[in-house]
Amino acid sequence: MSSILTPGTKHMNKSVVKIKLPQGKELRARLLMTTGAILLVYIAVSTIQAIWQNYQIDKELGQLREENAQLKLRNKYLQNLIAYRQTDAFKDKEAREKLNYQKPGESVLIVPNEDIERFTEGNIQDQETTIKHTPTNPEKWWQLIFNFPDVG
Repeated sequence: MSSILTPGTKHMNKSVVKIKLPQGKELRARLLMTTGAILLVYIAVSTIQAIWQNYQIDKELGQLREENAQLKLRNKYLQNLIAYRQTDAFKDKEAREKLNYQKPGESVLIVPNEDIERFTEGNIQDQETTIKHTPTNPEKWWQLIFNFPDVG
């Protein structure tokens, strides 16, 4: 019982599936669609990568600009400091403070060490001063008449 299977024939209650392969224009259309889809995915991935790189570069550029501005400020501060230290006023001040020099006709004031630390330049601390309010005559009358302990 040998038989040759041919398309569309049945053998032992089994049917043979006929597979039709695309040919001609249909094959070219499917190939073109697949190539187009692959090309489209490649372009999309490349565009996303370029946008991400652009974002990273812009972010780094912003940080560098900020650092540049800070360095310019620091440079300006140092230039001003150099200019100040070259003035006669600074030299005079340093000679008085470090070498205990004085100009003719000046008197030297001796301040105890604990006060020097409190009142050095740039380190002046707020002194606790309590100003007691002295009531005026109308305030005294107000307190006396209406028996309020404190008006001010």
